[in-house]
Order: sequence, then structure tokens, then C-alpha cells
Amino acid sequence: MKTKRKRQASFFASLWTAAFFLNFFWESLHGLLYLDHPAMAAAGYVPMMLEMAVYDAFAVSGIYLLVSLLCRTLLWKITIRNVAVFAFAALCAAFSTEYTALHLLHAWFYLPSMPTVFGVGLPPLLQLAVTGVAAISAAGRLSSVDAA
Repeated sequence: MKTKRKRQASFFASLWTAAFFLNFFWESLHGLLYLDHPAMAAAGYVPMMLEMAVYDAFAVSGIYLLVSLLCRTLLWKITIRNVAVFAFAALCAAFSTEYTALHLLHAWFYLPSMPTVFGVGLPPLLQLAVTGVAAISAAGRLSSVDAA
């Protein structure tokens, strides 16, 4: 029992850490496609990217837990079905967040160079799905959990 809890703790620590770094990298790159970001000083840009990466790491962890509920196991195997459910949930979360912030709250605006799909940017739409699946894979390897 103790070993199982250690494995779970190791996996989730690895998941959050991998998700944080992957999302920091992704945010930093696609942030340049937003209207005000390219002109921002590093002293303002970097802390903003760090904050967004923290939110994204929690989002990836939360979506992982949602799939865990559906699988009825905390550490689920990477199968086509499980990854598809995770990716679908991540796409839905990303779309609703981006659409709300962009069109309803007017919290940010895109540069013309931002590719869009259904009124939201393609990079932010794909972000949680891509970084999430990569973080799950990395966490399984880092924590030596063969279930992930």
C-alpha cells in the first residue's frame, strides 16, 4: 500500500513538473502571436508566462484526474481510447477558455499572424492536448510507473 502511494505521488509530481515546463515553453513561443506580447519587456513577459504555465500544469493534472474517474483507476494506461478522451477534454477546456477570454471578456487579442480555427487560435487550442499527452508520457517514464 505504501509503495502504491509513493508511485502515485511520484507520478503526479512528475506529471505536474513536466506539464509546467512543457507549457512554459509552449506559452513562451505562441505568446508572440498575441497583440501586446512581442512589445513587452522581459520583466513583465516572463512572470506572465510562468503564471500561465502554472495554470496549465494544474489544468493538465485536472484533466488527467477526470480521465482517471472515467477509467476508475488513478494511474491509467496510455491507450488510444484514454488518450482520445484526454485530448477531447483538453480541446474542450482550451476552446472554452480561449473563446471566453478572447470574445466575451476581451482579455487579449491576436496578431494577424495567429492561425485560427472556429474563432480561436490554433496553438492555444492544441496546447493542453499536446503538452498534456507529452507530460503524461514523460511522467510515466520519470516515475517508473508502467501504468501511465
